[in-house]
Amino acid sequence: MPNKISKSGSELFIVDNSDHDWKVQRYLRDWCQISSKVDIATGYFEIGSLLALGDAWQKVDNIRILMGDEVSLRTKRAFEQGLSQTLNTLDNSLEKEKEKNDFLVGVPAIVEGIRSGKITCRVYRKDKFHAKAYITHGRLEVVGASALVGSSNFTCPGLTENIELNVQITGRPVGVLQEWFEEHWNKAEDVTPEILRTIERHTREYTPFEVYARSLQEYFRSHEMSADDWEREQSKMYPILATYQKQGYHGLLKRANKYGGAFLCDGVGLGKTYIGLMAIERLVLHEKKRVVLFVPKAAREAVWESKIKKYLPEILGGFLSFRIYNHTDLLRKDRQIRMELEQMKEQADVVVIDEAHHFRNTGIRGIEGEERRSRYWEMFDICDGKQIFLLTATPVNNRLTDFQHMTELFSRRQADYFSMAPLGIHSFSGHIRKLEKAIEAAARKREKELGDGDPSAIDSPYTNLAEAEQVLRDDTLFEELVVQRSRAYVKKSLVEEDDNVMFPESSPPKVVPYSVKQTYGKLLKMVEEAFHKKKPLFSLAMYYPWEYYTGERDLAKQDIALETGRQKQVVRLIRTSFLKRFESSVFAFKASCETLMKKLIAFYQVHAEEQHDKDRLNMWLRRNKDITGFDPSKQHTLFPDQIDIEMIEDDAIEPEFFQNAYEDKLNPDEFNIAGLLADALNDLETIGDFLRELAKFEPKQDKKLQSLIQLLRGHTPGLKDVALQRHKLLIFTEFKDTARYLAEQLAEAGFEDVVEIDSATPPDGRLDVIRSFAPYYNDSSSAALAQADLPETRILISTDVLSEGLNLQDATRLINYDLHWNPVRLMQRIGRIDRRLDPEVEARIITDHPDVKRARGTIQYYNFLPPEELNELLTLYKTVTHKTLRISKTFGIENGKLLRPDDDYDILRDFIRQCEGTESQTESLSLEFQKLLRDNPELEASISQFPNRVFSGKEALSPDATGVFFCYARPARKIDSDEWTIEAGDVRWYLYDIATEKIIEDPYEIAEHIRSTPNTPRLCRMEQDSLVEIRNKIDKFIKNTYLKKVQAPIGVKPTLRVWMELC
Repeated sequence: MPNKISKSGSELFIVDNSDHDWKVQRYLRDWCQISSKVDIATGYFEIGSLLALGDAWQKVDNIRILMGDEVSLRTKRAFEQGLSQTLNTLDNSLEKEKEKNDFLVGVPAIVEGIRSGKITCRVYRKDKFHAKAYITHGRLEVVGASALVGSSNFTCPGLTENIELNVQITGRPVGVLQEWFEEHWNKAEDVTPEILRTIERHTREYTPFEVYARSLQEYFRSHEMSADDWEREQSKMYPILATYQKQGYHGLLKRANKYGGAFLCDGVGLGKTYIGLMAIERLVLHEKKRVVLFVPKAAREAVWESKIKKYLPEILGGFLSFRIYNHTDLLRKDRQIRMELEQMKEQADVVVIDEAHHFRNTGIRGIEGEERRSRYWEMFDICDGKQIFLLTATPVNNRLTDFQHMTELFSRRQADYFSMAPLGIHSFSGHIRKLEKAIEAAARKREKELGDGDPSAIDSPYTNLAEAEQVLRDDTLFEELVVQRSRAYVKKSLVEEDDNVMFPESSPPKVVPYSVKQTYGKLLKMVEEAFHKKKPLFSLAMYYPWEYYTGERDLAKQDIALETGRQKQVVRLIRTSFLKRFESSVFAFKASCETLMKKLIAFYQVHAEEQHDKDRLNMWLRRNKDITGFDPSKQHTLFPDQIDIEMIEDDAIEPEFFQNAYEDKLNPDEFNIAGLLADALNDLETIGDFLRELAKFEPKQDKKLQSLIQLLRGHTPGLKDVALQRHKLLIFTEFKDTARYLAEQLAEAGFEDVVEIDSATPPDGRLDVIRSFAPYYNDSSSAALAQADLPETRILISTDVLSEGLNLQDATRLINYDLHWNPVRLMQRIGRIDRRLDPEVEARIITDHPDVKRARGTIQYYNFLPPEELNELLTLYKTVTHKTLRISKTFGIENGKLLRPDDDYDILRDFIRQCEGTESQTESLSLEFQKLLRDNPELEASISQFPNRVFSGKEALSPDATGVFFCYARPARKIDSDEWTIEAGDVRWYLYDIATEKIIEDPYEIAEHIRSTPNTPRLCRMEQDSLVEIRNKIDKFIKNTYLKKVQAPIGVKPTLRVWMELC
């Protein structure tokens, strides 16, 4: 015993934990051996304090623990808060104990002691309570009673670690102390049941089903935030969202809070706008942030402003911090707009970008205010220092760099931006290149399997969507940044949630055949020959001047090789555009030839200084005056033509790439002007030949147009459809020239209620056009149109200006008048009518228009294809783009080569699967979890209260499939600080295979092993020491594969949520 006895008259015995052997723990353990009763006054109670006494406390007949707080607990609220703190302390002590005592050995005896009444607990609430005392009553009278009074709480630190000051009291003073204890005990509140429940959370035997359900909850919680009181009680948008939309909203917020930006990439027609509105509502009204929304011009009034006026009118105008702009405003030179955008750059907290794929190309950066500066870089500057939300159904259109460029709006081109946990990616661009290589390998493998084309000739920067989808689905970065659900998943989720959910039934697409040869005649052969020249179709020298560069390499200028590559891309795209226009309509091709001719003449005139060059042009103009109408004496100014405008609007290329054609005259000392002019004149000769042949053309010769008219009149064999003759019909074409041509010709053919819309339609008139065509799905009706004196449209002809983000479900029929070269664009078009239906709106449509009842709930789309000349067109396409495109003659679908008639159906299934999206493994697990929660209404609340390290066991799938399952929450550093938290990290599943000693990480594979029902029996056979050994292996595996990769500081550890043996 230490020498801590007073040298004055009376003895003073001190216990302060400073001696290695003599601590409060030993004092109490020794007294328990000889005591019948122990009364304890303490601020806190931890489970480790009783465990520290070993089994000595069990020799005592009765232990009373009186607790309190440093603040008064008189009021009910104060008492509840104090009790909660007491229970939390106990709970945390149990969690800490499990870190070194996995199965809480010794705790069940404590539970039994509480149940039997041996241990009772009360909380003093009348006044502040800060007492610490241990009164022991010896079994023998000769021993008597003793007390230890001082500073030690009944906790492990208080009993063993902290330097405390406790003194022993003996004799008559103990009786006074006992009276004090009894007085306060009698005034205290019994909390024994609450203490028991707290401990039993950790010690009860959990079922395999509970562990499985908790694992699913944790897995999906790491991807989503949970709803708070504001969303449940005050939000206007939250109650109207479907479950999958709520999940998407929470997932979007969690990702954006974690990384500074996030993508919402649900497929077309799945309600991204509503999720965006929900996010905006929270950000503006609840978090009081300044939000700026950028949207396509076509969708601003018809979609966003109309929905905001309907659901959130208070955020429009007034003093709230919300502004909405068009994408095109970024390049406007209007002084007011420039000033407002500068304010957004300085003042906004959040940027939301709808149809964000319009910012997939970077273009020329230049300097602020420069004419050539692209809209991407304007957006890039506005996004600096802000949280970014990107909404798009197509995060990858052509290349993975599409996704990279959009991500860099918030990663700010910082190479190691994603080096933090859980990603550990130290080079973002390097990661993208690695993914591109994986996609190229998959595409080559597919090409080889299909037995068509030269796999080595694949144009590597351009991705195949099918391969890209698969590679990205398995990519951790994509999963961390993107909320993306397939239509297949959404349909199942909605049906499970509400039997009244409606999606239209889609029939296989039908082909409307026509003959290119019969339409174009001799011109088809001329075009084919032009495409097979050394420089196919046109040289387009004005767009490609760097090929004619002869000067010194000037490092002060842009890199010549880079500039040459960019211009070559422009030329390739323009040639492709001419081919598309050729297939689209005679009128579109003729218009393109005429506008290019004007530009070539102007370019030639600007650069022709030598008289013989001028004479050559004048000679050509005089010879072709009948088709040009040009006067050689007039100078023609360069101006953007329809090709430029429509390629820019279609996002084929950024506008500044056309700049070379408009810039000042090229320096003859640096460029081969003679070669440029010679190639330009050759292009004029080709165009002259085309235009002369086109001059012979009359609409009655247009077999494609006549096929459309016959289809709409119901005269096409095998394609008779009453809905085409009577109901709403949407006709898509890529080009405004074709759209206007069709509108004019259909009107001449006697069709009424036909309206055409394209990019030139003023914004103010677009909403009227949309509502006149689809009133019911745009908050109107036929009666409302009549009252507003607006005629209702039956046939709407549109360019792809209406292919994004609009609700046109009033229509049930759609025609693709052009050959759809881009499957992404095709899916966007189809998505205008193949969207979720509203039962109430459907009922109104049928009530007002009973004749449409049979057609409602179904959709049919038609593709115009020239079966006989299709191979020739595809060959031309490959010549221009160096890409192979496969299109079915039967269905008009890109996705495979036709080897036999049955292949048509395989291809159709592939395409429908591509439109619907394949249900991913994660989505399958999510649907399973949703079903568990629906079938067990109390389950979510129950498992949310589970402690960490919950353990169970079940029978393995087979004798050789034994193992141990673990669900870990892994820590990560918060993006805005150096703090590492579990909340900033993710959740991962691990399965240790006992037979092979391998660790499985695939959640879907693991789910097959741990899947359980409420009736699955608990079965535990393995030795606890063996289980602990396996858990240590998993801890070491996580340390070596994850914590080191993300450079986690020493002491940062994962948290084991649940685990289960499979025996």
